[in-house]
Amino acid sequence: MIKHLSELSLSMILRLFNKIWETGNLPEDWKHGVIVPIAKPGKDKSQPINYRPIALTSNLCKLMERMVMNRLTYVIESRNIFSACQSGFRKGRNTMDSILCLEAEIRKAQINKEVLVGVFFDVEKAYDMLWKEGLLMKLESLRIDGKMYNWILSFLFGRTIQVRVGTAFSQILPIENGTPQGSVSSPILFNLMINDIFHNVDTGIGRSLYADDGALWKRGRNVLFVDNKMQKAVNELENWVNCWGFRFSVAKAQVICFSKKKKNPSLNVKMYGYQLEQVNVLRFLGMWMDSKLNFKIHIQKLIEKCKKGINVLRCLSGAEWGASCQSLKIIYGAVIRSNIDYGSVVYSSANKTLLKK
Repeated sequence: MIKHLSELSLSMILRLFNKIWETGNLPEDWKHGVIVPIAKPGKDKSQPINYRPIALTSNLCKLMERMVMNRLTYVIESRNIFSACQSGFRKGRNTMDSILCLEAEIRKAQINKEVLVGVFFDVEKAYDMLWKEGLLMKLESLRIDGKMYNWILSFLFGRTIQVRVGTAFSQILPIENGTPQGSVSSPILFNLMINDIFHNVDTGIGRSLYADDGALWKRGRNVLFVDNKMQKAVNELENWVNCWGFRFSVAKAQVICFSKKKKNPSLNVKMYGYQLEQVNVLRFLGMWMDSKLNFKIHIQKLIEKCKKGINVLRCLSGAEWGASCQSLKIIYGAVIRSNIDYGSVVYSSANKTLLKK
C-alpha cells in the first residue's frame, strides 16, 4: 500500500520520518501493539502458556525501524562490535557457521583420542526479559549516541499492549521490560545486549552464539580436568546473566560428551546448583548430534520428514489429474529438497550405507 502511494504522499511520510529522527520522539500509536494469541499445535488449548503471542504493530513504524536498523547494523559491522561467535541475524552468517565450528572441534578430538564436553544452553524468555536501562548503558559504552540513541530510547520506553481474541479486546497495559515482540529492531538490539556474554570465559573454551541459543565446548584427554573447566565457564555465564537481568532455562540446558569410547564418562556440570542433564543425542540448531557423531539419528529423522513430503506429493499428483509438473517440482524443492540440503556439508561425513538411505 505504501509503495503505491503518490509522490506527494511519500514525501509527506519522509518529512514525518525526518521530524521524528530530529526530535527523537515516536508517535504513541507506533508504540502500541495488538497481541493475537495463536495456539501451538498439539498442545492443551486451555493453558495460556501454550499460545504463541503474535504482535501486530504499525507498518509505518516498521518501515522507519528498517531504515534506522540498516544504519545501526552498518555502524556495528564496520566497527566490528559484534563478537565473532555471534551468527544470529547477521548478513552472510547462518546456523552452519556454529555447527561447522563445533563439528571441526569434535573431529579433532576424535583423531587425537580426546573427549569433547559441550554445554548447550538457552536464555529464558530472552526478548521479554531484556533490561531496557541496561541496553542503553551498553549503547553508551559502545559510543552509539546522538539521534540514534534518542530514537532507541523513545522506541523502547512508554510502550503499551492489548490482547485481541476474535473481535474482543483486553484493556491496554504498559510494558515494563523487554524489546517489542514482532519488531524489526528487536533481534539487533538483543544481539547488542548479549554480545559480551562470553567476556569472562576462559579463551581456551570454544563458543557459539545464535541469538539466544548458546554453546560452550572444551576438548582434552583428562575428563575431570575438562569437566572442571566447563563448570568454571558455566559459573562465569551465571555471573553475567545475574548482572544483566537474564536467566538460563535449566530444563532446556544439556551437557554431552563426544568421544569414540564405548562407555561415555559421566559428567558433573551444574547450573544454579542443579546438575545438568547429560544426553547421548541432542538437537543443535536443527542438527541431531550423537556422542559418536555418526549422524545416524539425524538421517533417520530426515527420512521420516521426507516421507511426509512424498506423501503430500502423492496426494497432489495423478496421471490424468492433479498439480502440474512445474508445481510439483516447486513443492519438492520446498518440502523435501530443502530438508536434505540443510546441514548436508556436515552430515556428508556419515558412512555410505547411511547416506544411501
